[in-house]
Amino acid sequence: MTRMNWEALIDANANKAYCFAMGLCGNEDEAKELVQEAFIKAMDRIDTHDPSLPFEAWFLTVLKHLYLDGMKKYEKRHGQSLDLPLDESGLTVADGVADIQEMSLLDRLEREENARLVRRAMRALTPDARAVLLMIDLEGLSYERTAAVMGCPLNTLRSRIVRARAALKERLLALEVAL
Repeated sequence: MTRMNWEALIDANANKAYCFAMGLCGNEDEAKELVQEAFIKAMDRIDTHDPSLPFEAWFLTVLKHLYLDGMKKYEKRHGQSLDLPLDESGLTVADGVADIQEMSLLDRLEREENARLVRRAMRALTPDARAVLLMIDLEGLSYERTAAVMGCPLNTLRSRIVRARAALKERLLALEVAL
């Protein structure tokens, strides 16, 4: 594949890949690094891509696998999740990281109140459930493309999205009651 073709593929897929990675990682720097790694891996393994299938689905599969592999390696090395509460307030290390965007305190607090609940609920889901919700509900990918990325039949994906939405709803309701 020529340099020009790669630039076109990167341009066409970078934003969607970043949004997907951001949803998986929850961290800007990690998401950017994950997307870069995924493009490098995709360049190295382009011969495994079936040109009759959409590049986007194949590429998001590469990205998802890199993320899951990284999570496994991290968990093996550290053995303890950074999502564990720091104290009785329920805040985690991830919640304590300062927001790098400059916005008024009231705007940030209002936005973070709901976002914090959603992030906590999403973290409680399995990686596959998070990935399915991110691709379909946030990224707007079709069920067919999401099934290709997840490497499962369409009916299996439909079952997974129903279960993932139900699990997310259940966790959100539990968090609201606990507050």
